[in-house]
Amino acid sequence: MTMSLEQRYAFAYGAIFLAMGTFLPYFPVWLKSHGLSAYEIGLLLGISGVVRIATMPVIAYLADRAGQPVFTLRLLTLVALVCNCAYLATGSFWPILAVLMVMTVVGPPIMPMTDALAMRDSEAGKLSYGRARAWGSVAFIIANLVVGGLLGSLGANVVIWTVIGAGVFNFIAYLLLTDAPDTERQVGGVGRVDIASAVRLVRSPVFLLFAFASAGVQATHAVYYAFGTLHWQALGLSDSVIGALWAWAVVVEVALLWQAAPIVRRVSPALLILLGAGAAVVRWTVMAVDPPFWSLPLLQCLHAMTFGLAHLGIMQFLVRAVPPGLASTAQSVYSALAGGVVMAGATFLAGRLYGDHGGVTYLAMTALAVLACGAALLGHRTWNGERIDG
Repeated sequence: MTMSLEQRYAFAYGAIFLAMGTFLPYFPVWLKSHGLSAYEIGLLLGISGVVRIATMPVIAYLADRAGQPVFTLRLLTLVALVCNCAYLATGSFWPILAVLMVMTVVGPPIMPMTDALAMRDSEAGKLSYGRARAWGSVAFIIANLVVGGLLGSLGANVVIWTVIGAGVFNFIAYLLLTDAPDTERQVGGVGRVDIASAVRLVRSPVFLLFAFASAGVQATHAVYYAFGTLHWQALGLSDSVIGALWAWAVVVEVALLWQAAPIVRRVSPALLILLGAGAAVVRWTVMAVDPPFWSLPLLQCLHAMTFGLAHLGIMQFLVRAVPPGLASTAQSVYSALAGGVVMAGATFLAGRLYGDHGGVTYLAMTALAVLACGAALLGHRTWNGERIDG
C-alpha cells in the first residue's frame, strides 16, 4: 500500500514526538540512574540549551544553502541515531555530556526543518498540515504513558531504547520523502538568519518586551521539565501515574490549540501571553507546596495556558508586528530566547536549587512568571498594533 504525502509527514512527526515524549520527562530519570546529581542534571540540560542557540540556526542555514533539506534531514537523523545508541556506552557525567553535545547540534534543527517542508507542501495543497502534525501530539502522549508504565519493570534504559527506536522510524520517514524540484524550493525562512536585520530587530523595545514575556512564561517550565518526574517519584507516585499526568497536560494543550482560531481573533497577543503568565503564577505556586494528588490533574490543565496561550500570543505578535521580510529573523531571535538563553538560565537555576530545596524550587518559577506578567502588561501598553520598523 502506497503512503500518501500526508501519511509520510504524519510518520515523521510521530517519530519526532515519540522521541520527545520519552526524552523530555524521562531523560532526567535515566541520568539519575547513572548516579548524576540534581546539579549535574541541571547543568547538562542547561549547557544543551546554550549550545542549541548557536548551532540550530547555523545547521538550518547550511541546509537552506545546500538546497536539499530532505537529504540534510536524512544525515541529521542518522547522526542522531548513532548518538542515541552511544548513550548506552556511557556511564558518567563527561561521556554523557560529550554525546549530548553532538546530539544538541544535530537534533534540534530536525523539527523546524520538517515544519518548513510540511508547510511548503501544505501551502501547495498537497496535504493538511494540521492533520499531519496532530499525529506528533498523539505519539507524544503514547510515549508518556507507555514509557512511564515500563520504567518500573524494565528499568531506566527503556528510555534510551525507546528513543533509539524512534530514531530508526525518523530516518525511515525521511527516506520516504524527497527533495522538491528547483522550482518548488522557495521555502521562505528555512533557518535563514539575516544578521543585520536581526540586530535592527532586537533594538526594538516592543519586540524585546514581547519576546521576553513569552520566553519567560515558557522558561517557567524548567523545574517541571527537568525535575517534575523525579519530584513526583520522590512523593511516591508510580511511573504509570506520572506518565498519565504528563500525557493529560498535552491532551488539554492540544484541545486548546485545536480550537485556537476564535481565541486569537478575540484576544490580543499581549493578553494571551499575560493569561499564560498568570496561569504560571498559579500553577507553580501551588506545585511548590506539594498539593494533594486529586489537584494534580487540575493543575496539569493549566499547561494549556502556560504553554499554549503564551505560544499563541507570541506567534500572533510576530505575524502582526514584524515586517514579512524579517519574519524568519524574528522567529530565530525569539527561538534563541525561548528555547535557549532564558530556558537554559532557568534550567541551570533549577539544578542549583532543587537538590537543597526540592519542590519549593517551583517558587523560583513563580517569580519568573511574575516578571513575564509585567513584561506582557508593559507590551500591551506600548504596542499600538502597528508593524515594527525593520
